[in-house]
Parts: sequence; C-alpha cells; structure tokens
Amino acid sequence: MPTIATAGFAAALISLSLVVVGAAAQVSAHHQARVAADVAAVAAAFAHARGEDACTVAGQVAGRNGASMSGCEVVGADVSVTTGIRGREVTSTAGPV
Repeated sequence: MPTIATAGFAAALISLSLVVVGAAAQVSAHHQARVAADVAAVAAAFAHARGEDACTVAGQVAGRNGASMSGCEVVGADVSVTTGIRGREVTSTAGPV
C-alpha cells in the first residue's frame, strides 16, 4: 500500500512541477516580448525623428532581441510596434525623443 501512495504522490508532484514550469515559460516569453517591443519602439521613434524608415529599424531591433515583429504603425511622431515571442504578442508605443 505505501508504494501505491508514494507513486501517486510522485505523479502529483511531477504534474504540479510541469504546470509551474509551463506557466513560468509563458511569463518569461511575455517579458521578453515586452522588452523587445519597448526597445524596438524607442529605436523606431528615434529613427523616425531622424527621417529614417521607422518600421525597418523596428524590425531589425526586434529581430536582434529574438522577437518577430508582427506590426508597425507610424502615426504622426508616434511609432507603435507589435512583437511576438513563443506565441506572446505585445505592443509598445514610443513618441518624440
């Protein structure tokens, strides 16, 4: 009997560990996507202020940060950039510098 209880406890512990690891991976992906979007938006706004193509710069910066850029929009002096990492997408906007 103790062996069955121990096996059940071990299975429950392993299952809980897998859930925690999966949740931590999603949180990490969200934070990485947030940083990539923030940095890409700031770089794009700076490039836009210098007369360069903001979305090209944003795509390059996002790629260097391990993210894919799924959207870029320039409205006036503001630049909004959407990046994604492992299924987590985040949008960040930066304005005049």
